[in-house]
Amino acid sequence: MKIALFILVLFSLNSFSQNIHFRSLDDKNIDSKAFVENLKKLNQEVLRLYKNNDSTKYYDNVFRFYILGEDYKNGLYYLKKLKNVPEYKSLDYNEIIGVQFELFALAKLNIEKNTFREKYEDVFNKKIDYLRGKSRIILGDYFIHKEDVLKTQISNFLKTDIHNDSISMPNAVKLCRYYLSYLVAKETNNIAKPLIRKLDKEDFLVKDSVIVKTRKGNEITLYYVLDKKIKQPKPSILNFSTYLGNNDYFISEAKINADRGYNIISAFSRGIYLSKDQINPFEFEIEDVNEVIEWITKQSWSDGKVGMIGGSYDGFSQWAATKKLHPALKTIIPAASVGFGIDFPMFNNCFSPYMLRWITHVKRRTDFDIFGNEKKWVSVYNTYYKTGVAFNKLDSIYGKTNPVFQTWLKHPSFDSYWQSKLPYKRDFTKINIPVLTLTGYYDADQRGAMYYYDNHLKYNKNANHYFVIGPYGHNAVVLGVPSEKYKGYKIDSVANIDLKEISFQWFDYILKGQKKPEFLKDKVNYQVMGTNQWKSASSIDKISNKKLKLYLNKTKLQASKSNLDFISQTIDFRKREDTLQNFDDEKILDSIINKADLKDKLVFESDVFDTSFEINGSITGKLKAAINKKDMDITISAYEKLPSEKYFKLSHEYYARASYTKDNTKRKLLSPGKIETIPVHNTFFTSRKIDKGSKLIIILGIRKSPDGQINYGTGKDVSEETIADAKEPLEIKWYNDSYIEVPISEK
Repeated sequence: MKIALFILVLFSLNSFSQNIHFRSLDDKNIDSKAFVENLKKLNQEVLRLYKNNDSTKYYDNVFRFYILGEDYKNGLYYLKKLKNVPEYKSLDYNEIIGVQFELFALAKLNIEKNTFREKYEDVFNKKIDYLRGKSRIILGDYFIHKEDVLKTQISNFLKTDIHNDSISMPNAVKLCRYYLSYLVAKETNNIAKPLIRKLDKEDFLVKDSVIVKTRKGNEITLYYVLDKKIKQPKPSILNFSTYLGNNDYFISEAKINADRGYNIISAFSRGIYLSKDQINPFEFEIEDVNEVIEWITKQSWSDGKVGMIGGSYDGFSQWAATKKLHPALKTIIPAASVGFGIDFPMFNNCFSPYMLRWITHVKRRTDFDIFGNEKKWVSVYNTYYKTGVAFNKLDSIYGKTNPVFQTWLKHPSFDSYWQSKLPYKRDFTKINIPVLTLTGYYDADQRGAMYYYDNHLKYNKNANHYFVIGPYGHNAVVLGVPSEKYKGYKIDSVANIDLKEISFQWFDYILKGQKKPEFLKDKVNYQVMGTNQWKSASSIDKISNKKLKLYLNKTKLQASKSNLDFISQTIDFRKREDTLQNFDDEKILDSIINKADLKDKLVFESDVFDTSFEINGSITGKLKAAINKKDMDITISAYEKLPSEKYFKLSHEYYARASYTKDNTKRKLLSPGKIETIPVHNTFFTSRKIDKGSKLIIILGIRKSPDGQINYGTGKDVSEETIADAKEPLEIKWYNDSYIEVPISEK
């Protein structure tokens, strides 16, 4: 939560590089008299020298320096100045910014009481008397840091950032900030936390370790938060997840949403938290989500109406629940929804090593350290790639056989295994509740979200389904808070919307009969990148009015076929020098194209466009190719080459297994030497204004990298192929009647 981070976030400092004397004591006990005296002297010198032209950063540091120097009045003065800077003044929790420091300083100035505890309790009670709404609810977020953790942080800092009895100005600022946070926590946590718990109990009922027994005897753990101010039964909002993270974060968020007049429930898959069942993600959500909904309806605080919210896996769980729709479930808001078997753990029938990385961190309490150990996972990916072992040995490279990983690999087709876990075909006819789908142009699970959206409208002609998409990556959609800048691209200001707020306006609309969110102008709402505006349409079909058909001609994209019969390409799967260095270093807007997008690829460039237009929708097409093997995994990326010579990546990269492009449920191998038609579909949706003077760049190639399953083209199960199957290189002839179709809107 951003507000909680205010406690320790170090704002960027001005760049002067002078060093300040700071005696490196042999005794590193930060509570010793000698250390404190040394630190106070350093703080005085920092306060004397510190400058910053950015007023926000200046006030944020200076108020701390004054408080640490025991000049509490000036500290409170500059904290007030910080609250009044434009970026903070309008926040709905403005009055509690820096509240842990404010209460500490006020208590030090309090002359009405005797002991520090009495002084602190007095100023605390006076402060909360006028706090309302979000400020009152999230007060505890400013007291989440533990004294021992802060102390360890300072000790580690002292070991690495002080040299020869001197410290750089930026590090001096950091040390003073760290120490003040520690000092405040040390002196006030034991007083403040009981007061906050008492306050919470007055306002909310929190049950954080509830075990629900299913009819089959399985266990599901859940939390719930109720607003005590509302006495009558209320609608309930359910999030069903396989992730268990920071309980304090959930409870804080839940209180904010409970204050809107809802019961807030967060439930977890079998095996997570207190459940003693075996962990098996995606396997039982159809049954278990509906068990939880049934449990909710039997509680005295429930009015019998349930809505669901959440992103990624939690979006999948909502759709899983609709396969056997409970009558109490009135609406869902799936964000960045995983399409199990559609875009994870395989995308267009291609598996990726990421699947093992994800499975490994799903535990009773989510192991984010395992997931975030980039060095370890880069090593695993590269070992698979360099040794050329079978993909089904990836878990052994990591350390041990993973049964979930092995089960998934046994289903390379979108067969009954995947189909049984989510709505499929006729299942959508029964989904007659309103749906609000959220996704992004750069959301890796966009195609999952689109699978549900497209099929809901295809099989249910009366589907009441709203759709919102913008220039967002996966995490931004899941969290509901877009980043102003994403991978080098500063999004249009109108795209910086509060998706969480829109979601709860939707719940008010559906569950309470209030007006529809103003933002939702029509069923499909999309942000046209480069125009700073949102547009709306009644359906996806209505957002473009023309197809721009461009043929692949040597190195050009042209409106007509060339005389050249084909373009040749050779891929040698035995060459493995191009190992992975790190994850996710691509940029949306850059002066060059990412090297990974060019490896084993052909680049096609259009002529300069003499007018501007919009691309709205998914770039599709047909490839005509003949190869010397039985299969290949193709990749396509699309860029706008701007008049400035910069490159703008239009959407997430598309890839697909050629043998499944006509039917993802049944593999049809290619015939060596025969010209085959390979449809290009299930590609990523995008919307962008293409400027006059720009060009379109299409990059076509073969998937061959450490972060992808390698298809050697033998026709065997790709998970069992090894580098021994590489033998002769893959020879491709891309024929000149291959083309792409770009959905465009022209005035």
